[in-house]
Amino acid sequence: MSDVSKSRGRNFLLIAMLGVILILAVLLVWNLMGNKGETKNSAEGAAAASSSSAPSGSGQPSSASSSSATGRGDHKCDVPVASEKEFSVEAPSDYRFKKTYDGIKYPVSATYGPTYTPGVVGYCFAHNPTGAAMAAITYMAAESDINATEAERRGLLSKRVAAEYKPEAPESHPADSADARIAGYDIKSYSPERAVVDAVFLWKSDGQNHIAKFSVPMVWEDGDWHVDAVESEIHLETVEHMPSQVFKAQDNEGK
Repeated sequence: MSDVSKSRGRNFLLIAMLGVILILAVLLVWNLMGNKGETKNSAEGAAAASSSSAPSGSGQPSSASSSSATGRGDHKCDVPVASEKEFSVEAPSDYRFKKTYDGIKYPVSATYGPTYTPGVVGYCFAHNPTGAAMAAITYMAAESDINATEAERRGLLSKRVAAEYKPEAPESHPADSADARIAGYDIKSYSPERAVVDAVFLWKSDGQNHIAKFSVPMVWEDGDWHVDAVESEIHLETVEHMPSQVFKAQDNEGK
């Protein structure tokens, strides 16, 4: 074989080898790119699966939301008040007595409130002086009733007070042991936004009648009356006379 032929053979072999190397390189790059895409897709799929299987942050209430829960829930109050009664201080004519666990009797009214009672404590009062008084009376009864829960009592408080509310458990007494009732009230001051109610208690001790009052600040908030003072700010004061608005004793009171 001539030198020219040998040279041509070597060149052809070299070209063939280069072609094979090029093809192998292309296949290697192709495989690498494909694996990278699959890895990315797998990672994205795993992330999506992890995200979908992870518990939602709203699945469990936080301690803050639990501590701010109230007995009234999401119920919206709508207690109608006749135009001529918008500033009336008169005691409800339809009142009846309920009683706390230890027997303290307190009035409620289907007209002036509470008109919504999902548990032990009632809510929703008329937007007038009488409604403010009935709300104050309901609060005083709830604070002395061991059957009322913390959430129920919290529902009677303004937002400002509820945020700082540190409840104290009511004193425990034997059932129906108290010879006492909320005898009436006076409206110390009133505006459609705020009121101060003197809730008057009457009780017997050693055969003697005793009268005392609690002055309770009220605020109209979120469509209902709320107490706008912590329990330690509401003090008992002895008085000598019955209030202007009186709840007379009833034969069936507390039943």
